[in-house]
Amino acid sequence: MFFHTPEFLVLLLLNMVVFYMFPRSRLYVLALGNAVFYGATGVGYLALFIAVAAITFVCTLGIRGRHGILLLTATIVLNVANLVCFKYAMFMLTNVERLAGIELVEMETFFSKMILPVGISFYTFQLIAYAVDVYKGKLEATRSPIQFWVFISFFGQLVAGPIMRGKDFLPQIERLTNIRFSGSNMRIGAAYFCLGLVKKIVFADDIAEEVNVLFERSEQLNGMEGWAAAYLFAFQIYFDFSAYSEMAVGIGYFFGMKLDINFRTPYISGSGTEFWRRWHITLSSFIKDYIYIPLGGSRQGRFRQYTNLFIAMTVSGLWHGAAWTFLAWGMFHGLLLVAHKIYSGALGANRLDALREHMLYRALTIIAFFHITCIGWVFFRADGIGNALGMVGRMLQIHPSQWNGSVALLFTVAAGLYILHIAEYLFRKHAGRIGSLWHGLVPSPLRGLAYAGLIWLIILFLRGEESSFIYFQF
Repeated sequence: MFFHTPEFLVLLLLNMVVFYMFPRSRLYVLALGNAVFYGATGVGYLALFIAVAAITFVCTLGIRGRHGILLLTATIVLNVANLVCFKYAMFMLTNVERLAGIELVEMETFFSKMILPVGISFYTFQLIAYAVDVYKGKLEATRSPIQFWVFISFFGQLVAGPIMRGKDFLPQIERLTNIRFSGSNMRIGAAYFCLGLVKKIVFADDIAEEVNVLFERSEQLNGMEGWAAAYLFAFQIYFDFSAYSEMAVGIGYFFGMKLDINFRTPYISGSGTEFWRRWHITLSSFIKDYIYIPLGGSRQGRFRQYTNLFIAMTVSGLWHGAAWTFLAWGMFHGLLLVAHKIYSGALGANRLDALREHMLYRALTIIAFFHITCIGWVFFRADGIGNALGMVGRMLQIHPSQWNGSVALLFTVAAGLYILHIAEYLFRKHAGRIGSLWHGLVPSPLRGLAYAGLIWLIILFLRGEESSFIYFQF
């Protein structure tokens, strides 16, 4: 069930009406709504999700006791095994067959029939984070199975994040009965939800059509065409994924809850470190807190720090999908983070801070890193390592003879999208002031016309067949 479908909007409206009509039943309203939302993907997968969540809930009740480490280990093993079984088993089996030169036909037939449960990567990380935080004493384990179910399955962010921490989200769930209907929350929620809708149906889906055409013939693309394809995919995946995340934030506001912001205009980043503070923020936070720091972080010398960074980002790449291309993408970003650490250390903190104050230096680092990021996106999108390497190789060998009218058009579109990205950054930076001017200077009838125009635009771009969000496959 996609956010931009009539079925979801009906579910959302019904939940909102009943939620505010019966304050004392809000927990059960959301619990049922979550089950209906996830159950639409398949009753069997709903049962699996409930079972994994229930076992995690029971284990965490005693995780601070005498057998805490055993319960924590069991919880992590259970959740990782569930993820591996559905997401990585076929990938591992195929590579074992290739290395050993054998065919395990029965096992291959069994695993090939498995369909990846929607949102499994996200709820797995959220369950693991909760268990670890309870074990470390960062929060108390909830004793209410209904509260725990609402926390882990909230339909606003279940399928593709943001990945919510128990210490941030559970207290909000515990206070559901105290939430009052707020016009301000409704306006903010509608703004986020409509922003996401526009990003998805006006930009991401239209860009996807051209991206699919280009990558289907990736082996025939010349260098400039390769750059055009990489630029467009960079914006397709940004608009698509940030659309879902912002719609999720909007849904949270509808119910008086605040979800984490997952994107902060990432393509104005001047380094890998900054990029991961702006892109998929809740995932990078998880990777840092539950993989990088437990590996040792920066506590055991520079070489160990670089190794830990590389391993953590490699895991991040593999989390995205069971393919060598995703692994290569994660390793690529791991190397970028290590390179930035070495570069920063060589310059020194004072000199680096002084350079960052210069507008020209800032602009050059943003331009350079955006292009480096686009090279990484080729590995993320390409069909196989060979295709990705070949395409990147041609992108590094551009020639003026490759320039033509179609390439010029694609570059113009990409430039327009980047200008729009900068405009989004400026809007977010000055949102408070812009909001005050909008309501203070623009008469309400004109504001109403603008809102109607936005709704008309959304309806105009709605299609008969809704396309899935990219991150639903993860």
